[in-house]
Amino acid sequence: MRKFCAKCAYILILQFVFVAAGLANTLTLGEHGEVLAETDRYQVRFKDGVLIHFHNKLTNETYTLPPQDDSNEQSGISIQYNEGEYGKYILIDDHWKVVSKRRLSPLSVEVAYYSDYRVDKTVRIRISIDADTGDLVIQQHGTSERVVSVMWGCGYLNSQQLDVIVPGHGGQIIDAATEFNNRGFEYPEKWQAQLAILQGGDGGFFVRSTDTSFRFKSVGYRPTAEHFGMRFQTDNPAPFGEKKEITSVEWRLNAYRGDWQVPAEIYRNWMENTFQPKQPPARVRDLELVIYAPYNPLDPSILPRLAEHINPSTTLLYIIGWADPTKGLEPDYIPDPEFGDYLEVAHAFGFRVMPRITFHGCSPYSPLYPEFEKYQFRHPIRGHKLGYGLDDPTYDYPTAYINPAAEEFRKYLVAQMKTLYETYPIDALHLDINTSVVNNPPLDGLTPAQGNILLHQELAAAMPGIVLGGEGLHEVTFRNVNLAQQGIYNSKQAHPISSFLFSTWTILYGFHVPNPDGEPELYRPFREAYVVWGVLPTIRIRAPWILRDPNMVRTHGFLKSVRKGQSWEQTWNIDIGMDIVGDVNEDGVVNIQDLVIVANAFGETEPDLNGDGVVNIQDLVIVANNF
Repeated sequence: MRKFCAKCAYILILQFVFVAAGLANTLTLGEHGEVLAETDRYQVRFKDGVLIHFHNKLTNETYTLPPQDDSNEQSGISIQYNEGEYGKYILIDDHWKVVSKRRLSPLSVEVAYYSDYRVDKTVRIRISIDADTGDLVIQQHGTSERVVSVMWGCGYLNSQQLDVIVPGHGGQIIDAATEFNNRGFEYPEKWQAQLAILQGGDGGFFVRSTDTSFRFKSVGYRPTAEHFGMRFQTDNPAPFGEKKEITSVEWRLNAYRGDWQVPAEIYRNWMENTFQPKQPPARVRDLELVIYAPYNPLDPSILPRLAEHINPSTTLLYIIGWADPTKGLEPDYIPDPEFGDYLEVAHAFGFRVMPRITFHGCSPYSPLYPEFEKYQFRHPIRGHKLGYGLDDPTYDYPTAYINPAAEEFRKYLVAQMKTLYETYPIDALHLDINTSVVNNPPLDGLTPAQGNILLHQELAAAMPGIVLGGEGLHEVTFRNVNLAQQGIYNSKQAHPISSFLFSTWTILYGFHVPNPDGEPELYRPFREAYVVWGVLPTIRIRAPWILRDPNMVRTHGFLKSVRKGQSWEQTWNIDIGMDIVGDVNEDGVVNIQDLVIVANAFGETEPDLNGDGVVNIQDLVIVANNF
């Protein structure tokens, strides 16, 4: 009897738990297809497939304004009307009608919209609550002719209350003061990870995808005077002419309390568990400096002088012009005669050396091009061949971009690099344009993203112990590269979100950084973005004379900062700290007092203005020139 009573009590407790869970998670379907979703974290309302209301119950913040006119982001479908044209958005509006609405389960509903305006089309949107995570899950299915993509949106978002944080173009934040109109980020090349964070005062909400097949997708931002909208889009594989339907990835939405790092950590943990990225070796974690080494000619005589200014064992020399293009065209790389001697001297001092190749490049002038041309990437809409400098008759060394999904191309390039590695003891290999993932049909059973990953893996296997670097970084490449350049293209307001997501596995360094003395105005935006992103100090030394010229004060200050073990932020900001060159006592003017201080310190280590390790006549000249 006691066991029976205990069992009854257990059943009652379970029923109470289930009822409580049911009360915490509710999904209501309205007469005209409106959907109200509520959990213990948020309350969300959809109309015509658009999120028009969001309330964060954790912080008691509402992030949307009351609808006043048409939403500035809507749900819909994109259709290619004519060959060679981008898909035109057909957004759900008065031309559409609700043709069905149904409850699929207690926590899942589906609404279907139909329109015959111009062409028959249907968009179904399924909205569910994941009982385990509390995520609101949005997925769509679209049917029509020549379907390019399907999208859903958030509208009426309060621009005075929400900032948008996107791991795109190195990491960006969009707020009320951002000076641009519409903005879009395409995954994976420009939208580095499938995450968007909308940060309010005490919390916010975030949208993510957990797609592991690297579907092409995008996130869009569109402001108005009072509010802004977001669009989350999934693309079909190209070509689109024969596509009659599309199913989107699952988009997951949830609320949080705290700052942007709360959802970013959730996503980073998912990335690590899902993609199993390669940990960087100690020699990468210990790097303090990357130098764009001089070339043409590749002169090893600069290395002893470099070694006087920095610690060679923690310095990586990035070499672009190490191969002779007159003897071998991509994907053949014939090293300059001086390359072997350069490596020997560099390693004798303890430098690490990283030459550059093009990840999937083939010269149109190469005898191999007729063989690889059939694998060349093409524009997904217009169909023309993709590459660099292909239409510039004045450019001597154009590059055709070959789809790395092509097994024939991968085998050839990997064999070339294996020979290089076995002949020359390089420490790392920079893969230029390795983030290029173009929406093209599969080759040899692989999508372009899968081919990209496989080529990285095959190169690493052919060169055991090699460190792979790349131009840029995103979710497809980060698992196999421990170094990556970070450019500042399209950077408006830098934010550390991308560095937060990827820096555990991939160290960022500068992308063709202008010299702070030779091009100070061009250098400034690099410095400003790189401080935010935490980029490894990187400097361009074009020729040996730069290290001898006492007037290259910022360059010497940069190297000195690295040598003294100052933080990366301090090193990048050397430009700020040295605006008044020669002001030793920092009284705001260069005068006789500074000359006396330097003269009295001859033979000592400070104030060493040119970074050669000792106070001498050259430091006195610097002060005198700026008197």
